[in-house]
Amino acid sequence: MCFLFALSVVAMSQTSGKGVVKGRVLDARSGEAVEFASVALLRVADSSVATGDVTDSKGAFSVLAPYGGYIVRVTFMGYNAYYHNSTVSLSAKNATVSLGRIELKSAATMMDEVVVTAERSMVEYQLDKRVINVDKNIVTGGGTATDVLENVPSVAIDNDGNVTLRGSTNVKVLINGRPYELLGSDLETLLEQIPASTVENVEVITNPSAKYDPEGMSGIINLKLKDRSSSALGLNGVANINLGAPLPFMVPNGLPRFIPTAMGSVNLNYTTERYALTFNIDGGVRSRAHHSDSYIERRRNGETKEIDSLSQNSIHSNYMLSAKAGFEYYFDKQTSLLLSYQLRRGNRRRTSGIESFDLFNSITDSLHYNQADTNDNRHTNHTFNLSFVKKFDRPEQQLNIDLAYTMRRGDGNGWQEQSYLFLPAQYANYYLRESETDNNGNHANIQVNYVHPFSETLRLEAGYEGQLRHSDQNYRYYMTNYSAPAVLQEHMYDDQSSTHYLYNQQIHAVYATLGAKLFEKVSAQVGLRGEYSTVEGSDENHPTTQRVDKDYWQLYPTLHLSYDISKTQSLQLSYSRRVRRPGMWGLNPYLNIREGQELSFGNPGLDPEFTNAFELSYNLGIDKVNIFTSAYYRQTNNMMTRYGFVWDSTSAAYYSPWIMYNAEYDGYWASTWQNLSKGRNYGVELIVDYQILSWWKINASVNLFQSYIEGTALLNNEDRSAFRMSGKFSTFMTLPKGWTIQLSGQYRAPFMDLQTDMLASYWADLAVKKDVLQKRGTINLRIGDVFCTGGFGHNTDTEQLYRRMRSRRISPTITIGFSYKINNGLRQNQRAYDNDDDDTSEE
Repeated sequence: MCFLFALSVVAMSQTSGKGVVKGRVLDARSGEAVEFASVALLRVADSSVATGDVTDSKGAFSVLAPYGGYIVRVTFMGYNAYYHNSTVSLSAKNATVSLGRIELKSAATMMDEVVVTAERSMVEYQLDKRVINVDKNIVTGGGTATDVLENVPSVAIDNDGNVTLRGSTNVKVLINGRPYELLGSDLETLLEQIPASTVENVEVITNPSAKYDPEGMSGIINLKLKDRSSSALGLNGVANINLGAPLPFMVPNGLPRFIPTAMGSVNLNYTTERYALTFNIDGGVRSRAHHSDSYIERRRNGETKEIDSLSQNSIHSNYMLSAKAGFEYYFDKQTSLLLSYQLRRGNRRRTSGIESFDLFNSITDSLHYNQADTNDNRHTNHTFNLSFVKKFDRPEQQLNIDLAYTMRRGDGNGWQEQSYLFLPAQYANYYLRESETDNNGNHANIQVNYVHPFSETLRLEAGYEGQLRHSDQNYRYYMTNYSAPAVLQEHMYDDQSSTHYLYNQQIHAVYATLGAKLFEKVSAQVGLRGEYSTVEGSDENHPTTQRVDKDYWQLYPTLHLSYDISKTQSLQLSYSRRVRRPGMWGLNPYLNIREGQELSFGNPGLDPEFTNAFELSYNLGIDKVNIFTSAYYRQTNNMMTRYGFVWDSTSAAYYSPWIMYNAEYDGYWASTWQNLSKGRNYGVELIVDYQILSWWKINASVNLFQSYIEGTALLNNEDRSAFRMSGKFSTFMTLPKGWTIQLSGQYRAPFMDLQTDMLASYWADLAVKKDVLQKRGTINLRIGDVFCTGGFGHNTDTEQLYRRMRSRRISPTITIGFSYKINNGLRQNQRAYDNDDDDTSEE
């Protein structure tokens, strides 16, 4: 508290009066006034926007701002950004500053017959986060949010579809600032259902402040979806369509030659001076195919008992449809209310075929078999949102109230058929495992946030956030055995494997952050978040199974320090305490039986893990180069990790005593969640943006880090450590007559996981874009995995199992797309009350 008081004393010593910055914006070539140009006053400390205005029909502007120093920036579509050549200072003695004529130069200039257009950078660096502008990355055209994240520096999608940040799956993913769970789908499915064309940008926050949910050891990824342009009057919008498929001659036998992807979206906005209407619809099908080969040895007491060779083809198809309608009413310039409703429907189908050859037994006793798996999961989500915004006369003083409620209704069916090619007498010739699922739930999110600037250099932000989640999941398994083809031997309900799981979670949090400018070049922010959370879970089918009934009180402090070395260099130091809470699937003891004789289940005794995260970052921007580098350290207690073993009576009793043993799965590779002792991660990240020529720029990033896990009984008291490296690059070329070319690639070095040696993986994507119809339309051609190197593999060697697996995705994939801007997507007018009534004509 003494530190908070010191911040207040230093900052409140500043005056809090207001002054005016005014001027007139003109076209440098014609001398005509530029209407609707954006004028922003940026804080000297961190270049964030303090306040701003737009120019009127005469190009004039007048911006009211508290006393202090500002950087003046003027921007408008089709012109280079203008920055005033010196800092503007407002004070009691200099309350009005007139900048006179400001001339904007056209961004389109001819240089050796190459047209150069001023654009936003792919990556923008802000005080507490990095912002990746998706519209700059054309290799995601025709894809989904999965493809978007695959092209974000430091972010990757692992082999199981999990999102990773700096190599860690412990990351919190938000959609428009809200938990993805509000949309009622698992993350992998949801990302596949969001077209890339609807994503505006991605925010990567590696050490968030107390305002944010502390979930996620490695940080937060926030996908911001496109919405209406609040400055536009009238009707405008964008329509997109994309079609694609792998090249047919590259598809292996056992898979259909045509594996289609077709995505489309329409976004419409109609805005008046008092209200705005929005309507968005998107949908289609996204299909992906993989082929894998595996060699597996299962061991007992040091001896090999089974050897199998598996060949697998699989197709993942995601059918999706989403429609959203919104209404926003502006009570006045400072008050608005937004109501919206979204319907999201989906059907996720996964089919696979396995050929398994027994390499251990003799031909007469061999257990060669074929296995076919099909899973259909359907869901319908209804999401309601209410957002209230109240701005006050004091700049940046604002109250936000956001409410969101989602109802999810889902069901699914699964079939796993297995038939033996040779029939030993002790085995059934054929069996069919069927599953039926009902997956229903409700999720509510409430957030109240208030920002109060005491002065130009002191700001308080405080609020409340509540999350309430209920889930009802009913999984039913049935088993059918045949003594011969079509000769029924037995059909029964599998009571041991079937579960009916009820899950409830509540999180209530209050938080506050206080930010201040301590000295001319030093800023600080301290924060504290207090949380109370409860979680309950029970299997209604098996009342004797361990129930979950836990509650936690926790405090999460944060600290951010910033030092502006010069106008081109800055240094930041941050700390936060973070948490990883067990999710429903981590707690639910439901047996998920997968193809290839694998199963997974949750651990109802799993506890949260807590992390102390430190980060030091440095940003340098000189001429045509921007360099961002950071060093980070994370120390985790009660570490959560997934651990695997071969299922039998002894192993099941030792590794998972909470679950009912079923001899039917002896020999299966089983995995579940466990709490270990401590873990540490430390690493270095480097991101470079370089404008090589006026028409050619590159972005490259690399992440190097070391992970360490303290030995426990589960790990035979042996410490585990691993070094990891990953890198990404993108190169952009803007050519004459509206052509743009982008080549992007990424590399993940081999590394040792807890039980597995992961092999290196690498691939590259190529995209070409052409503006047509006077830039109202755009044609995009994308070649995914252009060199056919995409894939992954791993080796596992334990006392119970040796497994060698190699998998590749079916590629290259060709996608062609077309987008069209309705009313050219440009602002047509400006709301009347956004303009100041003062006469600010040139003096």
